[in-house]
Amino acid sequence: MLRWSEGGREIARPLKTVFISFFLLTVGGLVLHSAVVNYTHLREDLQNQSENAEKFLLRQEELGTRGLEQALTTLTQQNALFDAANYRRRDLVAAKVNALFAEMKGDQRVTEFTVYGPDLIPIARGHDVSGYPAVNRSSLIETAVASGKVARGLELGEFYTPVVAAVRPYFDANGKLVAVIRLAMSFEVPLRFIGETLALDLVEVLPASIVRPHIAKTIESWDLRNTLASRSARPEFHLSPPLLEWARTSRYDNSRGSLIRDGKRLRMVRAITRPLADKSTFLDILIIKDVTPHITSFVSRILIGLALATLLALVAGFIAFRMIQKLQATVAAAHDELERAVAAKTKALKDSESRLLEAQRITSLGSWERNLRTNEHHWSEEMYRITGLPQNLSTDAAYAALRRMSPEAEMQRIKRVQAQAIKTCGTFDYRYQFKRGDGQTRTLHVLGYVMAGEDSQPEWIIGTTHDVTEQYNAMEEGRWLSEILEASLNEIYVVDAETLTFDHANACALVNLQYGMEELIGLRMEDILADENGATSTIDLAPLLNGETQLHRFNGLHRRKDGTVYPVETHIQIHSAGGRRFVVAICNDISERVAREKETLLARSRAERLAYFDALTNLPNRAACQRDALIRFNSDSPNLPAFLLHLDIDNFKRINDTLGHSAGDACLEDTGERLRLCCAGLGTAYRWGGDEFVIIAQDDDSDLEELCERLKLVMRAPMEYDGQQIWPSVSIGAARSPEDGTDFDQLLVKADLALYNSKDLGKDRWTCFTGDLKESSDQEATLELDLRRAIRSDEFFLVYQPQVNLRTQEVTGIEALVRWQHPTRGVLSPGVFLPVIEKTNLAAPLGQMVIDKAVKAASELEKMNVDFCRMAVNLSPSHLKSGLLMNDFIDAMTRHGVTPDKLKAEVLESVFLDETSNHNALLLQELHDLGLHIELDDFGTGFASLTHVADLPINGLKIDRSFTAKLLTDQKKEIVINHLIHLARSLDINVVCEGVETDAQFDRLRMMGNFSVQGYLIARPMTFDHLTDWLASVQGDIAFNGV
Repeated sequence: MLRWSEGGREIARPLKTVFISFFLLTVGGLVLHSAVVNYTHLREDLQNQSENAEKFLLRQEELGTRGLEQALTTLTQQNALFDAANYRRRDLVAAKVNALFAEMKGDQRVTEFTVYGPDLIPIARGHDVSGYPAVNRSSLIETAVASGKVARGLELGEFYTPVVAAVRPYFDANGKLVAVIRLAMSFEVPLRFIGETLALDLVEVLPASIVRPHIAKTIESWDLRNTLASRSARPEFHLSPPLLEWARTSRYDNSRGSLIRDGKRLRMVRAITRPLADKSTFLDILIIKDVTPHITSFVSRILIGLALATLLALVAGFIAFRMIQKLQATVAAAHDELERAVAAKTKALKDSESRLLEAQRITSLGSWERNLRTNEHHWSEEMYRITGLPQNLSTDAAYAALRRMSPEAEMQRIKRVQAQAIKTCGTFDYRYQFKRGDGQTRTLHVLGYVMAGEDSQPEWIIGTTHDVTEQYNAMEEGRWLSEILEASLNEIYVVDAETLTFDHANACALVNLQYGMEELIGLRMEDILADENGATSTIDLAPLLNGETQLHRFNGLHRRKDGTVYPVETHIQIHSAGGRRFVVAICNDISERVAREKETLLARSRAERLAYFDALTNLPNRAACQRDALIRFNSDSPNLPAFLLHLDIDNFKRINDTLGHSAGDACLEDTGERLRLCCAGLGTAYRWGGDEFVIIAQDDDSDLEELCERLKLVMRAPMEYDGQQIWPSVSIGAARSPEDGTDFDQLLVKADLALYNSKDLGKDRWTCFTGDLKESSDQEATLELDLRRAIRSDEFFLVYQPQVNLRTQEVTGIEALVRWQHPTRGVLSPGVFLPVIEKTNLAAPLGQMVIDKAVKAASELEKMNVDFCRMAVNLSPSHLKSGLLMNDFIDAMTRHGVTPDKLKAEVLESVFLDETSNHNALLLQELHDLGLHIELDDFGTGFASLTHVADLPINGLKIDRSFTAKLLTDQKKEIVINHLIHLARSLDINVVCEGVETDAQFDRLRMMGNFSVQGYLIARPMTFDHLTDWLASVQGDIAFNGV
């Protein structure tokens, strides 16, 4: 209001606005109310008429269906009609129907009369349907036939118009369906009657998909547009586009009707929905009423009312505005006088307030007061600035925020101080600190007093707050710096720049120099300075005193009171204070640093020796080798080493396992000494790691063969350890430069390949790298990749070779042999891939696969009731070491239901000769205890002692084929076989002689005793299917002609 009246000076304007607004709101409200009431009356009138129309329609439908049902009952007496229908006399049926339809069409307003035969196909119609396609079968017919009773309801007639229909089936005495009669009445007449009676337009609406488009040509009363077909009870009335659109989109959504603008007419529309007899089709009847006259009359009344109200408002407004203008003049005069008085007082008050605020701002002094009875607070603007709080914050809220920013202990102290002042109506004076919202800690000095009220009781507490943060911080900083300087671990001296005598020294300086303050003051700087010989020393301060430099830094020596000296690091600057110049010296005692530097140099020397030196062998280590190789094998070096050797001690693990690690360390220590002696003048030896060593040639003409032969000869000499002799040897691999390369890593790889070749050839030798070794290594790598893929792809299969007793000719066992079905190389024998298997970690997965397939084969043979004695499986040494063998056997036997006594495990002699022999023996004992038979394979080819045969859990041994092959030509071989057979007989273990290929070999072996043989003479290795055929064909009569 004040804004509209220009600050209260012009009140006529808002009063006129109020008057006009009230008039407009009143008139508008009356018009709106009248419009709503009239519209409601129209809708209610349409609603009532719609309900009456709907009731009348339902009544007409009910009367129609009853009349049709009575007509159908009357037709039961027409025996001639049913006899003709029963005998399928269409001509008689048609004549009778035409006669009956002529009567019913006039009396009962029947529009359709149809007779159907027992197959529900029309026999005769009393009405003409030419030009109309057949309508779908009436759902009322199906209902009537199914129930045996009259079915009635609303449905589409044969002219595709809604009709009231009734259907009745007729049966003979035996219950057989004779005919079905359907009567129908048009729905159009009731609609027209209702429309004329109630002054309404009624329109039938159906989906256009029901009243088919091509039918519209013959049914002119239907109007097909968009997706709807409509037909009006009044022929001259048709649905306009707005009404048609409403019927298409809203006829199901408005149960009370809608107001539609139809050109220049306004119509109220409401829809009545009637389901047809099939329950899936609905007939919508639109009830339309023209309300244009009602609306026109209503608008005329409204306009007349508005005109009268406007005239009345103009007269009243004229009178009111004249009165308002007179009042306006009086108010304006009083307002101007008041404004002039207030402006003068306000200016004087603002000037006084501005001077006070400026004074407070300059002095950073805020004022405040608090009513002790109401607890109301009042702050000056400077109080907000000091506390860092926004000025739009209320004083009470600001005071509460200040309390939150202050430590609780401080607030309790302040409360006690103020409480004492309130008690005596006295003054108070205190300082305290708080932390502002921006994180700053401020120091405040508060002064104030308590003022009593009229009742002489304390009423106001008034005070000033002074921000003394800068003064307080400066004072604290000075005290803090003084304490720091005094407590500093550095020596700090203040010296008169003119006389160079000491003016002050801190505690650290006095302690280090062993002087008291009184003793030191008066001494000159040179009195405490000394040179390396202990004599007095001086310093040149001229550059500092002349201003040529700001800082002088040097290391020197200080002399204590007792004459001893210690090293110091000194920083000197010139400062002025009180008209005097002073030399300020900060000295750091670096005695410990000097000592540490000496220790660091020594430690660095030791660390370098440890980093590049092996303490056990007294040889340079791997890191030293790599460091030297970077220099020696540099492409820019004019003198490349002639070769590189990689060697290791043969059977070193056996030394550790049998004599202990201390023996191994002694062996390595002795090896280091021997290598150092052998390499003198020819190369440099390095310990690469473990029992491996690398030797880099001295220069490009060092003799490779001489050094290797010297190493072989020297390393073969026995070593003494704890009263025992160790007979070492080394395997050496050599790579030559530049023939095999000039890069150290490349040469080391090639020397490593040569080293492994030396081991494969029997150890205790040296081998130079050749291209064949690289090719062989690459082949092995490729073969390893193929093997890994083959295991994943299950490319391995087993063949089986039987073992037969040479006396009884009974099958005493079957050996399972693995083969590889390579995708490109065909079937590969174990000799091709087993060496690579043993070098990798593939032995265990392949072994598990072989065991599973062999045990499965044994299970199949048992199911076939074939006597095969035992199934033999060859065990890999690596599989024995893996720790998985026992579980692989148990899992396979459990999976296939085979007992251990049906299995044999064949092992090589070598498993008892390496460093894992004890583990292997224990594992074989566990297999033996489980029930498996253990056989020693290829016996006689290794270095196993006969004690292994006697002491280990062995049930049999297999004589190697190399003995059998020379049985007839080498008498010594025959003697060995004979002794082995007698030895086995004495130990009560079985014997299998491998490689029997001729009858002569068989006959000679049969003369030696009763045991089993295996070889091509008996049968070649065969697949499982061939094995079963072979076993079936040789039961009791083995022909040694192989397979």
